Amino acid sequence: MSWDRKQRQEAILREKIAVIVLERMSDPRLGFVTITGVELSRDKRHAKVTYTVMGTESEQRRTARALDDSTGRVQELLAPTLRMRTMPELRFVLDKGVQKESRLLGLIEDLASQRAEEEAAGLIPAEGEEADGDAAGADGDAAGADGEGDAELAAEPDPAAAADPAELPDDARTPDLADAADPGDDDAGDELR
Repeated sequence: MSWDRKQRQEAILREKIAVIVLERMSDPRLGFVTITGVELSRDKRHAKVTYTVMGTESEQRRTARALDDSTGRVQELLAPTLRMRTMPELRFVLDKGVQKESRLLGLIEDLASQRAEEEAAGLIPAEGEEADGDAAGADGDAAGADGEGDAELAAEPDPAAAADPAELPDDARTPDLADAADPGDDDAGDELR
């Protein structure tokens, strides 16, 4: 994957904004902030800076207000470090993708623990074990109604299992090149040429 100029600029902006927010800003309202990404507009005049905050919703709101209030200061500190024609106007946006991911992981863990409890109680079979009646097949009809399905299959001869190819029925026998090129048959040689 090759990066184009815009992607490189977004990565540089993300790193520099993260350093400014984490090291140079001393606002007590800032919580545990992580800058997760930057999205530049096509004309590079606007940049959407996504971030996450570890903490409660009130801490997230305080951090959002602190970042909104300090946007001008971040741009002021960022401008001399960039080699861009115009300094993009920054807009901080809370990244909810990480919150959704952690919520989904929590739900998966809850389901796994619930399944383990049900397995321990014997309500469902443990992983790797087959439930009663599932050994015959998915629909349970493989053995037939009287359970003699396997005996009927074993009674039928398997044409491919015969040792001598001459004993095979004509439809199960594969043509042999030696039979096709019989030296006594003049027409067989024409077919091979």
